[in-house]
Amino acid sequence: MNLQNDFNKLNSEIQEVFKNWDNKILPHLPQHMDEIAKRTGALQRKRSVCSCIDLLRILFLYASSNFSFRILADAACALGISAISDTAWRKHFSKAAPFLREILHSLLSAFLPVTDSSAFDGVKNVLLVDTSIIRQDGKQQNQQRIHLCYSLNENRMKQVKVSDQHTAESLAHFSMKRGDLIMADAVYGTAQNFIYAQEQGADVILRITPKNFCLYHTEGEKISLTTLLKKAEEKHMEWIDVFGFCRYKGKTGFIRVIAYRLPNEQAAKARKRKTRKASKNQHQIQAETLLSAGWITLVTSLGKEYCGEEIIHLYRSRWQVELLFKRFKQNFSIHTIKAGSSTYAETETLLWLIIWTIVERQSFQAECFLAEKQECSQSVYERCKISFIQITDILCLSWSLFLDLTDKKYTRCLSKNNGGG
Repeated sequence: MNLQNDFNKLNSEIQEVFKNWDNKILPHLPQHMDEIAKRTGALQRKRSVCSCIDLLRILFLYASSNFSFRILADAACALGISAISDTAWRKHFSKAAPFLREILHSLLSAFLPVTDSSAFDGVKNVLLVDTSIIRQDGKQQNQQRIHLCYSLNENRMKQVKVSDQHTAESLAHFSMKRGDLIMADAVYGTAQNFIYAQEQGADVILRITPKNFCLYHTEGEKISLTTLLKKAEEKHMEWIDVFGFCRYKGKTGFIRVIAYRLPNEQAAKARKRKTRKASKNQHQIQAETLLSAGWITLVTSLGKEYCGEEIIHLYRSRWQVELLFKRFKQNFSIHTIKAGSSTYAETETLLWLIIWTIVERQSFQAECFLAEKQECSQSVYERCKISFIQITDILCLSWSLFLDLTDKKYTRCLSKNNGGG
């Protein structure tokens, strides 16, 4: 047996795997990754991991595979990337969050070419804001929250922030400017968020819970939105459109409230959902809650130049961000992540968000190609699922093919006497 030939053949096969990674993954990543790694301290000792690309290869491999750091150390050794221990890889993983945050920000910024803003003069830049939760495995059931801002005009993710369960949903997580129109569900429907957006020069359409939102007359007298809904129900009105003020910490905002009465069938379904949720949480549902469930109640900074129908129609497009999260969780089968510290959980969530962004970009490029060729486009869900499978197959690097369990340099990480994994 020619050991040298076997080694050359093995090395050639590894390089072919890396070449596939370089061709399919690397073009989506920012070109200045070395600078980012240096600035964020991701690679302080190059003798352990030679380059930020090697570091990313192993981080992506860990995220897309369900195994321990012990096996990860063997995989890195088998691929010729590094022979460091599982403990060292765990430390690299814990320190990677700032590096990954900047990569994700760079990916989102460069997702589409910059458009000429003058071409959109007078057109609102519609931004959809929402939050989704990913739970950790284990008894504590800790959560990671993904705060997302999605551009409806550009059909892409605009801003993303990852936090733990102690960070509340807020528009303050995102930057906005004059000409932006922010839309969000009732979790964001507070005077604090409304006034924050106004201070940034942005307009908003926010759904609210009528009994929890304080509206005031110019004289300072409080307006009961629940009472307005009751009167509208009695008079069989379809719309409510009133103006007033909201307050937060001494600041005042001029606000418009629009309420649209749902058709009887939709209202019945909404009330049934509220009743089921209250029963599940062992709460007695209130009459005010059932009343409000039959209406879509919004607050907005848009004036009379927009009629109520237009504002309701605009708000319904907010469902696009819900569909985006549905693709992330359902098609990618990501409902929970491994239990760990908040830093660990943030790193893993950021890795999945980067993978998700690459998949969405690849799917978008395929859609553009099909549209240019005037060919029938596939289902968005199926196209994203296929892209996800292709990307994760590449990220797994076929590492197990290059590992020999009889070789001591691999089995040392799997020793029972060798610390945790």
